[in-house]
Amino acid sequence: MAALYVHVPFRKAPRPHDHAYTTRDPAPGASAYATALAQEIGRYSNSLLTDTELRTLYVGGGRPSLCPPKALRPLVEALGRAVDPSGFEEVTVELHPADASPAYLATLRRWGVTRLSIEGLSFVGADRSEGGAAHSPNDLAQSLRRVRRAGFDDFSVDLRFGGAGLSRAAWKASLHRAVTLNIPHLTLHEMTTGDPDKRADQLAFALSFLRAKGYEPYELTHFARPGHRSGHQEHVYAHGSVLGLGPGAESFWWPARAAPSTAQRWANVADLPTYVERLQNGDSPVARTETLETSALAREYVLLRLRTLEGLNLNTLADRYDVALRARRPNTLRRLRNEGLTHDDPDRVRLTDRGRLLTDAITHRLVRTT
Repeated sequence: MAALYVHVPFRKAPRPHDHAYTTRDPAPGASAYATALAQEIGRYSNSLLTDTELRTLYVGGGRPSLCPPKALRPLVEALGRAVDPSGFEEVTVELHPADASPAYLATLRRWGVTRLSIEGLSFVGADRSEGGAAHSPNDLAQSLRRVRRAGFDDFSVDLRFGGAGLSRAAWKASLHRAVTLNIPHLTLHEMTTGDPDKRADQLAFALSFLRAKGYEPYELTHFARPGHRSGHQEHVYAHGSVLGLGPGAESFWWPARAAPSTAQRWANVADLPTYVERLQNGDSPVARTETLETSALAREYVLLRLRTLEGLNLNTLADRYDVALRARRPNTLRRLRNEGLTHDDPDRVRLTDRGRLLTDAITHRLVRTT
């Protein structure tokens, strides 16, 4: 099983919490971009896209909703030729609230989109300048009503926390508003401009508050009501293969989960004109590649799984990644339990709420080489 990710780089303004490649330069334009994407899909149509069953499709960026549906038709048609769209368990498109017109939403439904990821940032008006929001809380709430009227029951809203201008009271108010609107999924984005203790305090509040309101923290910053987890995110945090398309998109490919030498990671050139030019000339858009050895794969798996509610399966780590952590780090595992950072589970390392606030430090203690 694998996932497909399409990167749309267009934005009107940068997003402080997002470091993915984006561009505000309209050249070479959405039509040329979509044609190049169709050409890139063609490069995989007789190999990766036919050899592996695709589970999810995620269209992100960037601001995908800046692209007119007519301009994206070459992409939609190329996908239809390369894969069976009915085989996707989930199709997600990122949506800016200002673009949530009834006509655009109806087009997404007609194209088979099942889930939306909506850029919210905050429900508190005075807290929005640092996040770069170009819409008001009322605009966001109105957009959510249009989303529901269009028939989308499965959607997520992004909220940011930890910035220098975000008070604890404003963060609480934003979460309260999100719960009141009965949003089925929330994705929290940590700003790095504020005090680390303040960021930890706001994340701790979100963990306790949202859990009490029926949200499951299935990943450190992803909270879902029952039945509304993101299948794409779950696939990524299970160390699943992802084929990335578009300028700056990254891919991770290890479908067999057997010989580590077959695990590959590659990234496309992070420049839209160069990406388009390469594909027009019949050249590969890939800028760099690497082969991942067992030790690197194991570190990635530990990092990913410690962020999840289900935690790190020690048996899987030993069988698939050849790392017997119980034998390698017995004292560390015992100290983590005694310090109240992990649950008492012989087969898994599952972080407590206190431990989740120290995920990076705990990961380092478990995967250090000395």
